[in-house]
Amino acid sequence: MAELYDLNERPALAPQKPFLGSDDNVIRALIIVSTVLVIWKFYVGLISHVIWEEGHFVLSGEYFALGYPDIPAGFPWLARLVTSVFGWHVLPLRLVALLIATAMPLAVYFMATPIVSRRNALWAAMIALLMPPISLNGTVFYPEGALQLLLALMLGSLIRAIQQDRLKWWALTGLCAALGLLVHFRFMGPGLAVVVFMLANAQGRTLWRKPGVWLTAGIALVGLVPSLIYNAVNAWPAVQFHVLNRPKFQPDFGRILGYVETQFALCTPVFFVAMVVAAKNALIRDRNKPESLLGYQAVVIFLFYGLQTIVNKKIMPHWPFMAFVPLLPFIPDLLENFIARASTLGNRRLRMGLIATAPVLALAIGIAGTAYQVAWNHSAELPYALRERNSLKNENWSLLEPALATADKSAKERFGPDIVWASNSHMSAVHLEFPAIEGVKGRRLYTLDDPNDELTRFVVARQQWGLDLNALTAKQGGKGVMMAVLEPSYLYHEPEQMKMYSELCRRFEDIEPFRIVSLPPYKMAVDFYTARVRATPLTGDASPCAFFPQAYIAHPERGEFINADDAGNYFGIAADPKGVTAVDVLLDGKVVTRARYGLDPMEFRVPDLLKYDPNWPKLQYDFQFPAGSLTSGEHRFNIRATRADGTTFDSAPRTLYVR
Repeated sequence: MAELYDLNERPALAPQKPFLGSDDNVIRALIIVSTVLVIWKFYVGLISHVIWEEGHFVLSGEYFALGYPDIPAGFPWLARLVTSVFGWHVLPLRLVALLIATAMPLAVYFMATPIVSRRNALWAAMIALLMPPISLNGTVFYPEGALQLLLALMLGSLIRAIQQDRLKWWALTGLCAALGLLVHFRFMGPGLAVVVFMLANAQGRTLWRKPGVWLTAGIALVGLVPSLIYNAVNAWPAVQFHVLNRPKFQPDFGRILGYVETQFALCTPVFFVAMVVAAKNALIRDRNKPESLLGYQAVVIFLFYGLQTIVNKKIMPHWPFMAFVPLLPFIPDLLENFIARASTLGNRRLRMGLIATAPVLALAIGIAGTAYQVAWNHSAELPYALRERNSLKNENWSLLEPALATADKSAKERFGPDIVWASNSHMSAVHLEFPAIEGVKGRRLYTLDDPNDELTRFVVARQQWGLDLNALTAKQGGKGVMMAVLEPSYLYHEPEQMKMYSELCRRFEDIEPFRIVSLPPYKMAVDFYTARVRATPLTGDASPCAFFPQAYIAHPERGEFINADDAGNYFGIAADPKGVTAVDVLLDGKVVTRARYGLDPMEFRVPDLLKYDPNWPKLQYDFQFPAGSLTSGEHRFNIRATRADGTTFDSAPRTLYVR
């Protein structure tokens, strides 16, 4: 493997036939592979659940603005155009994304032709179809494919501008940059890389004197202006979210290593190592050539997100994918040189086999991703053991439609026909707003000022749309509301959640829990309530309040997997105005143990709003599952609290998996 790092020298060897023969054969192979991928990705798009971002883009586009709290306006505008023409459906959006992804090999060929041979440019286009970070775009309506496409087009135009110094290439570079900045703020990365190139590279420094560079910058700035205006007049929500709220300084070498390992695996080892060599060549060996720009692009973007691993709460695996696009033109020649350096026929075959692992691993990643989507589509039918592998938060929210209808009916029976719907957050609301009932446009939900909306600043958009908590209470005072609320995992243990629900208790009355629906694989649940909006919100606490469960389980979490010999300590809270004397633990409806009740540990104190229980603050319990009580399989778990008068009340059951 060490030899992979020395790919530049090419000693004279016996001639070998080019793989696939003529350029025309490579073009035929490109068409075949591209067609297979289009069909494959179309299938994946058909079976994949709607992701919240798709609803976010569509709903944002319904309210035209120059920008939105977390993103520029490009994709919401595009979503508005698509839904206006093709209706309230997710499939047309995904077809647009697939069209963008399908154009990627053409853009890579355009980027590569000024700096490599026609054949290597064709093979660079082929690698774009084979490398997972590039080839997997197009199954959902998401900006990554558009960003990569625009980057390849921008770099192809910029290389030509540097080589030819013609106005049209400078203008096209600026146009691609403007569109990229209109799609997502992450396109600032390529802009930063160009600036670094113009400062650190001798050839780059000569560009400061070229008028075309300033034309490019001016046109690019046009793409950023709408976002600047939107943010300036709305207290800079994007800055608050991306710069102030999201980062969290956590220096950890393990996270940096994990970042590199993830990209190494996703690109496949052969392609990743080849790109490392390509970046080194571009920065050092070819520093006086225009293609050195591509090395700066790759390194700056990759390092930018690598450094973010120590200052960001979460790094998404796809964020650095743009870094790989500029290096695609160099990979074919490097791999060909690697084969040519073989001194024996056996060694040559070994090297060819090593290179062949790249498309094989890419195929394996594609098959695994498809299998994962198929599994998500059939979570309820999967054997329980396989559900542990479902780690993405991409449940099928359309399964809530029957519960939404019956909860709406219940609210109308209680409070009359003038009912509105609400959900805890923007992310939850858009799941229910789009596509909702396929083809039927117009469902809107108010949001309830969830802490996550404050973090992401989605609250700014919801306020402007008249769909926030204040708008709800102003419009519906004295009237009914149906609420579909994503259940928090640790309500009593999270101060921000406590603050939100306390405010809801002051804003609503006659609150009645209606139903809890857990979506496969049963790791999350939506709590349905019907209530009346208070004509005048309370100024003090309203307790007891139905938003705060009297029988609360902190651990085990919903849908948690534990071992049959588990000896972990689990805990929660039980409270009642009459006082609680005992808490029993039930598994599949049968009592398996009695918890220790009446605890008040210093590490966590129960909130004051539970003072209605005469035993406050000693309201906590903990327990362990007795040996032999756990058997492999899917179980229903809950607790039962006994009041001082001997009556009982149960917590809502949740799924617990035992390995």
